[in-house]
Amino acid sequence: MSVPRVLFVPTHRTGLGYAIASFLAEIALRSGVEIRLHHLGVVAPGEVWDRWGGSCFLDAGLYGLEALGDLYARSVGGAQLSLLAAGVGIFDECAGGRWTPAAAAKKLDAPVVLLVDCRGWGRTVAAVVDGIRARLADINLGGVILSGLRDEAHAKEMRNAVCGPDLPLAGVLMEGEMPEWDTPAPGIAGVSSVKGPAEAMAALERRLNLDLIEQLAGQRGFLPDPGFSRESGGPMVLLASGRGFTPWTRDAVELLRSAGARVRRLDLIEDEALPAETAGVVLAGHLWQEALSELAGNFSLMRDLRVRIEEGLPVLALGGGMTYLLRGVQDSFGRSHELCGVLPASMEIVGDLEEPGFVEVKAEKDCLLLERSEIVTGWMIQDAELAEAPVSNSFAFGLHHPAWEGRLGEGVATKSLLCSRVLIHPASCRRGMRSFVAACRDYADSLTT
Repeated sequence: MSVPRVLFVPTHRTGLGYAIASFLAEIALRSGVEIRLHHLGVVAPGEVWDRWGGSCFLDAGLYGLEALGDLYARSVGGAQLSLLAAGVGIFDECAGGRWTPAAAAKKLDAPVVLLVDCRGWGRTVAAVVDGIRARLADINLGGVILSGLRDEAHAKEMRNAVCGPDLPLAGVLMEGEMPEWDTPAPGIAGVSSVKGPAEAMAALERRLNLDLIEQLAGQRGFLPDPGFSRESGGPMVLLASGRGFTPWTRDAVELLRSAGARVRRLDLIEDEALPAETAGVVLAGHLWQEALSELAGNFSLMRDLRVRIEEGLPVLALGGGMTYLLRGVQDSFGRSHELCGVLPASMEIVGDLEEPGFVEVKAEKDCLLLERSEIVTGWMIQDAELAEAPVSNSFAFGLHHPAWEGRLGEGVATKSLLCSRVLIHPASCRRGMRSFVAACRDYADSLTT
């Protein structure tokens, strides 16, 4: 497998790399190029570029570097170009810890473009870049982008100090032009701060050497074929996606298919009922607060889903999916909404988290994703409080964080239902999506007997 790819990594923490990769992806798409965009590390709700399609990220802190390579290979199938970006320095640990952008670059054999913050710097910045190059060893540092330049004289000084025949200049970003080093990543929370995507894309087209970046992407190495296969004719699983609900990971589609499922999209606002052949539903991701009134207004779908769950339909409801199944919710604007009513509890949403919060998750019982006593890393993207524990105090999970004493009970698990405010990546589970799809297959068989 050899999709052209390039990784944008900064010298230190910033959303600029993801901004550049996101806007370049838009430019490429408008030219008809089939492209894949990945963020290294879990993406917070406000930074998701495609709220309808879902979060597209790679995080070895959740499932290890080997799985990171496999998931990447699955996701770039059929693509003509792959753009990756990190939000922390190349040797800094990503959120969740235990891995760095350098480790990901080596695993994916991806050429690296280094983003250098030149604000307040003179020629001394060359020593920083030289030190990074020396430590990168067998990683291909293909070029640099200089950011925060005061004027053309400063740009020339930095270019002469940093660049050379074996380290070409991939772009210069001037101070006062968008995007800048401190510009938020260009998701929903950041679009307004860049004064509109069109202006930012125009600036990048002027300031970046797009031909050189394309050439660098072609210097990638060859990755082994992951050898995964898709089964056909399996149970139909609906994945909630669209206005009002962002899936927690795009990997879910391929992982469900690899486990033998047929995957269809479920629109929580537009769809009035589940198809008759539905054998499972995945409600896992981020619930948009601004769309809660529309979600709550789809009484027909909520009633049908409630009846199907009572009949034993397998459902994964994680993060905003659990919120959707509650009796009611009060959003951070103080508005109250009546929702699906599967779980006899209500919730108050305090707000979306600016950065994901990671916790250790231990399964207290066998469930649709985890085996009893299995431990994985999960994450939360919304600050929300339950008014009461739904169903019972027999929790699905025990959560642990270094700042806490002991474990906190969380979630609900039955033979056919798993609900939790915590998001879990299927690749971090021993059986992945296989247990869930097996339950869906059993449910589908029960409908025909």
